[in-house]
Amino acid sequence: MENKTGKYFKYAIGEIILVVIGILLALQINSWNQQRIEDKQEVELLTSIKDEFQHNLSELNQSIEVNNKVTKSCVKLTDLIRADSIVKVPEIVDQLLVNIGGFSSFDARIGITGEVVNSGKLSILKNKRIRTQIGNWLTLLADCEEDILFRSDNYTLNLMPFLMKRFPLANGELTKKLEFDKGNYLITYKEKSPFELNLSLDDLLEFENQVWHHKHNHDYIVINELNVRDFVSTTIKMLEEELEKKE
Repeated sequence: MENKTGKYFKYAIGEIILVVIGILLALQINSWNQQRIEDKQEVELLTSIKDEFQHNLSELNQSIEVNNKVTKSCVKLTDLIRADSIVKVPEIVDQLLVNIGGFSSFDARIGITGEVVNSGKLSILKNKRIRTQIGNWLTLLADCEEDILFRSDNYTLNLMPFLMKRFPLANGELTKKLEFDKGNYLITYKEKSPFELNLSLDDLLEFENQVWHHKHNHDYIVINELNVRDFVSTTIKMLEEELEKKE
């Protein structure tokens, strides 16, 4: 009986050990599966964020190109004012006035990053530097918005009223081409305005000041966009490096 009891006891202990091992294995497998799911979610999220930032980089480059044209046109107008050549080259002035009104504002796509930050999905990203970078992204864009609004308001409230009283702005129609008019649907004037510009010395001074003020406000946006581009390029590089580690 003692031998049988000892055998039963050992058998029971063995069964318990097997059950414990089975539970531990099940927990480990479940942990592996959970980790695999989380890794997959992280890769998908990193890829989506990278795609969004690459789109923003492309948009930034286009905006910077347009805004550089505005800066150059402001400089050219100032040169003409100081050389007392505004009246001598009206066609060039017409085109330059169109150019300085064609400024661009970078409109970032933030669907993915906004959801990540606002929904708490930021914790899915294991890289702390990337989490910080994504968290700073929306703040950076908000900081740039004030300069964009200030430039637009100054152009509309100050520069345009001055120009409308002194320049035949309708001549800009002769060369106007809107970038988004891919199908050439735009109908423009074909005839030059019958009105001529006539600027006094005081007008020339104010014109130079108005152009400078527009350029000055515009410079903030240009610098902001260049800084944002550096931020976006750095972020894309960080995301690519992190995705390479996941392969």
